[in-house]
Amino acid sequence: MQALSNRMNTPPALPSPQPARISRAALAGRIIDVHNHIGISIKSAANTEYPYAATAEGIAYRQSACGVDASVVFPYTPDLYFDPVALKDGRMVPAAQPLSPAPYAAENALVMAEVFRFCPELSRRLIPFVSIDPGRAIAAQLQALEALEAEYPVYGVKIVPVLCQSPVSALLREGRPLMDYALARRLPCLFHASPDKREGYSYAGDILDIMAAYPALRYCLAHAIGFHRGFLEAASRAANVWVDTGALKIQCELVHAGSPLLAHGSECFDSDYTDHRRVMQDLAAAYPDTIVWGSDTPAYSYIVRRRQGGGVQDFRLKATYEDEVAALRALAPAMQQRVGSSNTLDFLFGL
Repeated sequence: MQALSNRMNTPPALPSPQPARISRAALAGRIIDVHNHIGISIKSAANTEYPYAATAEGIAYRQSACGVDASVVFPYTPDLYFDPVALKDGRMVPAAQPLSPAPYAAENALVMAEVFRFCPELSRRLIPFVSIDPGRAIAAQLQALEALEAEYPVYGVKIVPVLCQSPVSALLREGRPLMDYALARRLPCLFHASPDKREGYSYAGDILDIMAAYPALRYCLAHAIGFHRGFLEAASRAANVWVDTGALKIQCELVHAGSPLLAHGSECFDSDYTDHRRVMQDLAAAYPDTIVWGSDTPAYSYIVRRRQGGGVQDFRLKATYEDEVAALRALAPAMQQRVGSSNTLDFLFGL
């Protein structure tokens, strides 16, 4: 019985020491969703929030049904490092005996195992990034990343400071070794970005400082940088910076509702925010070499309470994957290829 139990707890063996990397040539002309999360939010599940989980298989089937060919994937949350009781209240307090040796260590390993061990039939369409916490347990994070890259291909780094409750500016202080890790491997970096400095964690101005300190890397700023015209213009002037449209429909709803979390007034990119498809058309027309398409699966809906800006923010936003695809399909075919494929390949592999 013990032997059977041991076999049941052992993941299937890999077919080779490390899976082959997907090449740029293999992805040429394919529509790529640049922004997808795999895994579970323990905090959301504990609070009956939505969404709370996504799997590689679920992402692949959803995208296949919508004519999307490939996707960049990364962990959903760093929850396994944190105390579950505090986590339920939205507070990120390291656990006394964490289930992960560092933020995202277990979650990064799970994404890689899901893509290459559990669902190898999907490994030619899923492009895994690793996630990092900007300011906590830096040495332990690096140790876990170095062990992971010995076994699996790593294509980039995803940073969501607000979900870690760890300010992105830490990457120029205690978290600098994490940026050095990315630089040594020339890994592209995808940042959750906010135009609102009061959010406290993901301010786009701080990300610009990081980009200036590490100019040799390629960057993508998520969620259209909250439609902030100044930040969009700054991104468009840089040859190594792209901007994704993740969760476009609900981001547009927030602008239309006058949310202070997004750009407003003269700072806001000019468009009709009652129609996210029109916003996509206007963004692509204004910044044809900068915009890349992404869905933010599964968080294109967002019905949660989140700690930020020194308080708690309620979100009650609902959309579908089809809504995100509709924004891409609202573009002319040549522009669909540009923002859904060639721009994305430039971000992933370089110009």
